Amino acid sequence: MTNPSMIISELTRLTTPYAIEETRIVDLGGSPQVVSLRGRDRRNPVLIMVHGGPGTPLSATSWMWQRPLEEHLTVIQYDQRGAGRSFQHDDPDRLRDAISLDHCARDTVELAELITAEFGVERVLLAGHSWGTAVATRAALLRPDLFSAYLGVCQIASTAAGEAESWRWARAEADRRGDRTAAEELDGIAPYPESFSRETLTVERRWVTRFGGMAAGRADSAYFDDGELVAPDYSPADRDSARAGREFLAEHLLPRFIEIDFTEVHSFEIPIILFLGRHDYVTPTAPAVAWLDRLAAPTKIIEWFEDSAHLPMHEEPGHFLTAVLEHLLPYATRLLVQ
Repeated sequence: MTNPSMIISELTRLTTPYAIEETRIVDLGGSPQVVSLRGRDRRNPVLIMVHGGPGTPLSATSWMWQRPLEEHLTVIQYDQRGAGRSFQHDDPDRLRDAISLDHCARDTVELAELITAEFGVERVLLAGHSWGTAVATRAALLRPDLFSAYLGVCQIASTAAGEAESWRWARAEADRRGDRTAAEELDGIAPYPESFSRETLTVERRWVTRFGGMAAGRADSAYFDDGELVAPDYSPADRDSARAGREFLAEHLLPRFIEIDFTEVHSFEIPIILFLGRHDYVTPTAPAVAWLDRLAAPTKIIEWFEDSAHLPMHEEPGHFLTAVLEHLLPYATRLLVQ
């Protein structure tokens, strides 16, 4: 039987005259990072997509949902420093002192500078998912002149507020379902997130996922977690790199995850659009909605994904496409720099 990844690779291959389908290693902030550029027509508007985690590149599963977007946009994805395919190309000893939200955001800015120059556009669209919303939000605050609009998919506003809401929901679900094991394990990490650590987060996420807060109506998200096993752009060495990167980031970046807080940011210079899963309890929606309500911005939009939790692009790919076309694409920069 043909390898499944080869079938997926052939399915997603772009053959139109102006198509772009490239994977590069690009130095961003002194850290080599794997960047993919895909689109049916390189003259289309450009979107930079910032993945979550930390350490969970969307490049492993983007074949599940991205191809229709490529009819309308040139989509730029990259495996962040220390993540996915990028980890194998870096020096862990150097990286230990160069891994933070600010480092990652400045990488996004540098990538946007390179892309605007290469494609001859003044600005690009910017999107982030989960942890990537923190990176992308920070990048947009640093250099709003590079971005025509921002899309936050499962937006983080305050990690502490989100984790507290997540724990409360999981604990209530444990009672509702009569699940004594879940109740005992969740009580065992209380008060949460005051007890936040890699170990307590693992316990909390186990039950959030089991109860459908990661993928709505499912007790797991195996198609997402194991997507790299059939990813067309992932070799065995890349998969080893991704596993090692997740371990590295869990040790050196995850402990600072709880510090993320944009609630003191009161203005945003570019249009901001949020795609929120109604059942998302990995990044619960209430803190993001409250933050957006207080935020001053040229445009503020919320699009609800009623049948999604934390993976709207995977759970409702058709809705994701039409929402991008309706809410994000109109802000795209199309004119070439003269």
